[in-house]
Amino acid sequence: MKVSSGSTSEFDEQTVELLMNLQYDLPLTTTPLSDLAEKTGLNEEFALRKLRELHKKGVVKRYGANLNYRAFSRQQRAALVAAKVDESRIEEVARIINSYRPKHNYWRDYEYNIWFTIKAENFEAVEKLASEIMEKCNVQDYIVLPTKRVYKMDVKYDLTKGISWSESSNAKFDVPKVEELGIDENLLFKLEKLEFEKRPFLGLAKYGYREEEIVSLISELIEKGVVRDFSGVLKERKIGFKENGMHLIKTDKPEKLAKKLAKIPEITHLVERKTPESWRYPIYFMVHAVEKKLIERVKNEVEKLPDVEEIMVLYSVKDLMS
Repeated sequence: MKVSSGSTSEFDEQTVELLMNLQYDLPLTTTPLSDLAEKTGLNEEFALRKLRELHKKGVVKRYGANLNYRAFSRQQRAALVAAKVDESRIEEVARIINSYRPKHNYWRDYEYNIWFTIKAENFEAVEKLASEIMEKCNVQDYIVLPTKRVYKMDVKYDLTKGISWSESSNAKFDVPKVEELGIDENLLFKLEKLEFEKRPFLGLAKYGYREEEIVSLISELIEKGVVRDFSGVLKERKIGFKENGMHLIKTDKPEKLAKKLAKIPEITHLVERKTPESWRYPIYFMVHAVEKKLIERVKNEVEKLPDVEEIMVLYSVKDLMS
């Protein structure tokens, strides 16, 4: 994969190519990083050293098998929670929310200004957890938006275009549970955060698999939807993607609209949510970019689609987990 000279990234062309291939074209082999180096025409030791350096700096968050949380019974249900918090209390409330280890927690430019995600074994448990957190935060005005269906979950950043980009819709919703498959979930968590070594699967022999068997296992789990894909994950702000917009759409035909939206490559998370009567925005998606005008361009195109009654974009003010 060759990058254009017009890259929006602050990195040199070699590093951009390495990061792009880590996201989009990482070989699923017993020596993925070595084979990645060969693919990009880089010296193996240089590539490994560079990736370790980028990981230490927080540019590369992790690489490996990206898991589908629906395969884990204890966290197969999720919800987005929106809370209205006085600005003077945002940091205080964020610390309490973060103690529950949410996946995301953002301050956004809207009257409901804190948005975070939680997971539990069922919808009742999700509602109960949200209530517990909000009570502990002393916040009365909040909305719980349980996930009804995930249409797309693929967070990749095109460093040449300066915007999130994925033509893959890889979010299978009905997937077998890990316990049904007889796989140690601790092994899966290890596979999600592999070591930056030439043979990253070598240290996992204690789980009863040879390196070649782990590669086959990951491939099989991708087919089943337990693993979304095998790739690297970057930290958006560390690569110059300073803007992210959460789009909320009011529509009476969420499923029909979501299927169209899933084909738009700039969209990352695309979710249909259960909504209360007072909140008629069932469709949510994210777009990430180096500047807002790129996100606005996507929003303007989506706005023209049939079945879109209204669209709002809530921009991130601050990542409350960083």
